[in-house]
Amino acid sequence: MNEKLVSIEHDGVTLEGTLSRPDGDGMAMCVLLIAGSGPLDRNQNSARVQLNLFNSIAAKLCEKGIASVRYDKRGCGKSTGDFDATGHTELVGDAARWLSWMQQLSSLKETSFYLLGHGEGALIAAQLAASNPTIDGQILISPSVENYARVIQRQAEVALQEISTLRGFKGGLLRFFLRLSGNQIAKQKKLVKRIQQSSGATIKIRKQLINAKWIREMIALDGPAIFAETTVPTLAIGGAKDLQSLPADVDTLKTLIRAPLEAHVLPDLTHVLRADEGVASTQHYTRLSLQPVDDRLHEIIGRWLIDRGQGNA
Repeated sequence: MNEKLVSIEHDGVTLEGTLSRPDGDGMAMCVLLIAGSGPLDRNQNSARVQLNLFNSIAAKLCEKGIASVRYDKRGCGKSTGDFDATGHTELVGDAARWLSWMQQLSSLKETSFYLLGHGEGALIAAQLAASNPTIDGQILISPSVENYARVIQRQAEVALQEISTLRGFKGGLLRFFLRLSGNQIAKQKKLVKRIQQSSGATIKIRKQLINAKWIREMIALDGPAIFAETTVPTLAIGGAKDLQSLPADVDTLKTLIRAPLEAHVLPDLTHVLRADEGVASTQHYTRLSLQPVDDRLHEIIGRWLIDRGQGNA
């Protein structure tokens, strides 16, 4: 595998990324990797947790002779810009700019182009695929069809459930303060309403800076309508223990996408793309991140792309 650091200019910012190429001259396919939500670098790492998702996927793709491009989101890693003021619209534009760069690269002139998105990245992939007829297919990992307002509430409910079962002094202390602070779901709904009524890119709530623009844009999106515009071959992979994206949304895509669709919901797979044999919990993510990305994911992605290249799909 050969890796080259690359950069592009877009919308006043410099976006840094990595082009991963298999050994040898021929590159029949190149995949643009689009990260999920949050301040993530090209490998989907953040200050909070090191997931190393896209570098793992890029390495496995190279083993099968498939090139890929991954990049730091604006304001993250080595890319310039202000992540806290970045909306979903800018993230779509950045991905589109990377796609254009890939397609103009002389070494990729005879290459088929695919998109691979994780979480929010799956939604961005679908938006690009719907507007770009040169895309040969898309891979949607942990796709979400839910409206984002509902996602926010559901994830808050998950967090409260996890706190209710947290053992030891920490769990007891958290539950004590939650009781003192009142109905958390009602307070969150009030916060979301305040964000929707705001007009600036960011707002401060108790000294915490919140990306209001991104939240407003995510809530305004019509997920089902976006996926219904998809007319390219699609691979959708969800995890049975995904707490961020509903596993059932993979099946929902079968009623929306107007193209050949291969769908999988992998037992025990979590949103961080590792298997968790225990009760699903976001509290396990740091421990799970130390494990390799689930081999089932690599196998399915590699086989699907090779089948597409051989015209078997």
